[in-house]
Amino acid sequence: MKLVALVTVCVAALVSDPNAGADEPKREPKPRFKGVEAYSWKDDKGVWQFALLDGTNNEKTENLVKSAPTVYAGVDKFIGALSLLAEGEQVFWGHRIKGFEYPLNDDLKKIDKAAEAAKIRLNRER
Repeated sequence: MKLVALVTVCVAALVSDPNAGADEPKREPKPRFKGVEAYSWKDDKGVWQFALLDGTNNEKTENLVKSAPTVYAGVDKFIGALSLLAEGEQVFWGHRIKGFEYPLNDDLKKIDKAAEAAKIRLNRER
């Protein structure tokens, strides 16, 4: 009987540990002031790259976007990054800079579905 009680206490301590899962990324608590800007392009190996930057009124350059610390290789990593944005976040995805483009329709549908599930407002310029 004492062993069962000890196991129960240990399990309860693990479950209630505030540091459990501390290494897991957490969702942003609130939307950013001017939203988020998204950019996409294929690298020289044909792999889709995606960047997320804070929304601003400033025009971005190709170099700034492609060297951002938040560049994600592949659709799945981009979707993962979107899922960490705050619920209700506005993401503006456009290509005013030459050399940027959208992925294929199947990937766009996958991204749109994931953004909807994450409660992100994805605004793609057509």
